[in-house]
Amino acid sequence: MISEPLARFLDRVASAEPTPGGGSASAVTGAMAAALLAMVSRLTKVKEGGVSIETVARKMDQDRTTLLDLAAKDAQAFDDVMRAMRLPKETDAQRRERQQTIQRALIEAAAVPLAVAAHATDVLKSAALVAREGNVNAISDAGVAALLAHAAVHGAILNVRINLSSIKDHGYVQATEARAQELVTASDRLRDEVMGIVESRLAR
Repeated sequence: MISEPLARFLDRVASAEPTPGGGSASAVTGAMAAALLAMVSRLTKVKEGGVSIETVARKMDQDRTTLLDLAAKDAQAFDDVMRAMRLPKETDAQRRERQQTIQRALIEAAAVPLAVAAHATDVLKSAALVAREGNVNAISDAGVAALLAHAAVHGAILNVRINLSSIKDHGYVQATEARAQELVTASDRLRDEVMGIVESRLAR
């Protein structure tokens, strides 16, 4: 998935196959946000933004790679859930093994998009720095990056929650839901912060 052409990836998303789906799409959206911030950082001279912005491009390159890797892992996690559901269930032992395997797969299927949301929130944090210090001629790109990263967080959290609805470990569900809500709240705040900076700099 990481190396395939964009058109091919979109063809696969549009197909009748369940993967890649919304989780992978959210991760790719977050990767696009990271790429935009890397670009704006590289278009910014040191005298414009200071030393701090020089490190953003490298960090965004790393986040972009991580998010693309998570896009592939999300599709794999869903496939593992489907594979577990196809396990035999004719005997009590088979039914117990099947349920345990399904639960393990569901936890992984929730953990992957939660990681996507966390990384996309980190991208949003970098977007705030880039919006403040980045090249004003590319400030709209910083705004687009913030909107994409925000969408990535919310999209990933939807995929977390749909898996949580089938997980029987209530402690895990509560802890994961709490973490998911933290990321949603943080992403909303950061999106508003970045867009406020972008709108202010566009008005100059």
